[in-house]
Amino acid sequence: MPPNSTKISLILLAAGESSRLGSPKQLLEYHGKNLLQHTIDLTQLLDIETIVVLGAFKEEILARVNVYEGKVVENMAWSEGLSSSIRCGLSEVLKKNTETEAVILLLCDQPFLTTEILREIVEKYHSSGQSIVHCSYGDVSGPPTLFHKSLFPYLMELKGGQGAKKVVDMFPDQVAYIDFPKGKLDIDTAADYQQLKQTESDT
Repeated sequence: MPPNSTKISLILLAAGESSRLGSPKQLLEYHGKNLLQHTIDLTQLLDIETIVVLGAFKEEILARVNVYEGKVVENMAWSEGLSSSIRCGLSEVLKKNTETEAVILLLCDQPFLTTEILREIVEKYHSSGQSIVHCSYGDVSGPPTLFHKSLFPYLMELKGGQGAKKVVDMFPDQVAYIDFPKGKLDIDTAADYQQLKQTESDT
């Protein structure tokens, strides 16, 4: 990793109740481990501080997930929506390190996320000079997404179910993209999970 990547923190957003799925998506099994563990294991291969934001199912999740050296913070307002987890995680990052230069927001339901994608985000940030690095899935875009500290106030103003894409859309001229076509598959419903299991059986 670049030498100044130590001023970048990862915020892993895993506080939701998975209402459309009916069970904690964080604990769905894929390739022998649950989705949250898969994502945490990726972060262990990077020299970047990680904050894990939990809320719904916190105790059940902690009983089945090894967070290693990652810091777990509980979002007591998780029922408000994704914005509350972004605010909660970012507040914790800034409390721990006021010199934080940027954060990468991660979700736990992207089974095809790799360390290469995360490294590419950091490298693109350093090479592009842009304030945001966002992933292109092809016809749409989404997380993981890096934000420079100049945009932290906008992240802190998100409300309800608003995600960080709202801030990306506010500053289109400050966005650099990397390709992550498999990022389009996330797990929101039982049908999504069945599609994922089918890809697993096909490999």
